[in-house]
Formats: sequence, structure tokens, C-alpha cells
Amino acid sequence: MTEVTDEHKRTARRNAIIAVACVAVFTAAFIGLLTLLDQISRPAVEDDIDVENAVFVSQDPFYVLLIGSDSRKGTALYTGKANEHGQVDQHSDILTLMRIDPDTYTITLVTIPRDTVISGETAKINDSLLQNNPEDVVESVEKLTGIEVSDYIMVSFTQFEDLVDALGGVTVDVPKTVTLPDPATGKDVTVKAGKDKKLNGAQALVLARSRKEYDDYQDALRQVNVRNIEQALIQKVLNREDDIDIERVLTVLEGSTRNDMDLVLMGQIMLDFMDHADYVTFYSCTGPFEGDNRKSDGEWVVPARPTTWNLIMRVVDAGQDPSDIVEVPKF
Repeated sequence: MTEVTDEHKRTARRNAIIAVACVAVFTAAFIGLLTLLDQISRPAVEDDIDVENAVFVSQDPFYVLLIGSDSRKGTALYTGKANEHGQVDQHSDILTLMRIDPDTYTITLVTIPRDTVISGETAKINDSLLQNNPEDVVESVEKLTGIEVSDYIMVSFTQFEDLVDALGGVTVDVPKTVTLPDPATGKDVTVKAGKDKKLNGAQALVLARSRKEYDDYQDALRQVNVRNIEQALIQKVLNREDDIDIERVLTVLEGSTRNDMDLVLMGQIMLDFMDHADYVTFYSCTGPFEGDNRKSDGEWVVPARPTTWNLIMRVVDAGQDPSDIVEVPKF
């Protein structure tokens, strides 16, 4: 009979930790994404999984929906008047479908135009947030794209500002000088045009919201700025700029967003991407954005165009570059 040594006991205990973690992984929001392998370095049973030391092997790509709410509640711009846009109800005016491929280190950002009307429906896709339930937005996006969305991250105006400030700002190109009131204070904030402009949270929000300054394709151009901001923030984290570490990022996500993610698992994915930052590839595109005023009510709407969406998502799902499917307007 084999003698049961202390080493055997430690190995068994370590394996038990791995087994429990695997169950947690497969029952969490990231079902099928990651499998816990190898070892967790600490031999004692802990109530949490150590993000820094847990070793994961990446598997299938997955989709996260980034949602920006236009609600004025809790801001200096709130009036409570039901007849004013965004005062009582809220809309998902920013919709970016993000595909993450942990195997090839590819991140793809796909804009879903907020005025899109899914075939057979009358409401715009941004109305999906009227009941304050991000799951409703996820369901609408899945219906439009045919893609299963694993998780969502939603921010309000002030949460977006907090997120950007907590990460030390963001550096992006500003194509045109823009001015809008800051929801946090009600005072105007101006962002001047220029290359590689370092923006704080309030300034980044102005750039993300501004559209009337552009003559044509106003919302499509706004969404170009949004994707640029999103990509710049992700790259900043991956490159560990401003001494960003994984604990800081997870704290920001937990405190400055509404989400349904397992943040420990997301942290492990981030760590892997950080360790391979030189290999990360970004793709960016928009869905169909051409629209017209609807005859029945004069509302500006964008038809879903299922054929185009099917092509976009086939290319995106294959991990390829979708940027030339729908031509992006120029500033």
C-alpha cells in the first residue's frame, strides 16, 4: 500500500481547489470560455481565486456588449420633465459588440447604430433599455446579429467619467473642437481638436456624446470617436500605462460599471492579454448606419439590413477584419 505523505495530501488539496474552481467557471457567466488547469500556487483553501497566480488556458472567443446609457438621472442635467429626451426614460445610445479571442489575442469592436430597427419591429434598438434592464438590450442585439452575447458592461454618463478618471485619462485624436455641458456639473466643457489629446473623464464624455458638430452622418461619426475611445482605454490597460495593474482595473470595473461578469475570470483574461500585449490585434467596424425618416411618424430610423449584418458577423466570428464591409464616413 502506498504511503500517504504530506506531499500527497498537498497535491490532493490542490487538485480539489482546481476542481471546485472548474465547477465555478462552468456555472458562471463565462460558461465554456476557460478551463482551470495546472495549479493554484497557494496550498491552503481560500474563499476566492488568486487572479495573479491562477493559471488558465484560453479557449473559445466570446462576446461582451458595451452599453452607454443616456439617462440624466443623478446628474446636474436632470430636470425630471417627462417630455424631455433622456430625463425619465433611458436609452442605450452606445452599443458596441466586443469580440474577444483569447487564443489569437484579437479584439473586435462592432458598432450597432442606435437608430436600428430590427426587422418586424417598430421600436429602435436603443429603446431596449427603457425598462432599465441591460438583459433586454442583450436580447435585442442577439436577435439582430445572431450572436450569443456572454456578458455586458453598462455605464451611465457619470460612471463613464469615473471610469476614465480612475484609469488616469485616455489619449485619442479629436477631429473637431466640440463643446457640451458636463452632466456631473452642468457646466460647459470644451475639447479642442488635435492629435493624441489627453482627455479626462469629462472631456472624453464630451467627445463620445458630440455629433451635431458634424454636417453629415452625425451619429456614425460620433460612434467612430466612441470606438477610438474604447480601443484606447483597452490598449492603455494592456500596455500597463500609468502603472495600471489588474487589481486597479477590476476595482474600476466593479465600482464604475453595471455588469454581469465574473470579474476574477475577466481579470485572468486581462492578465494573459497584458502578458502578450505585443501580439494583440484590434479590428473595428460599424453596422449599417444609412437611414431615413419613417413615413408613419417622421422618426429617423436605420433598417436592420439582415444580409449585411449576416456578412459582418460571419467575418467577425471568423476572427477576420470586417472594416471594409460597411464604409465608415470620414470627418
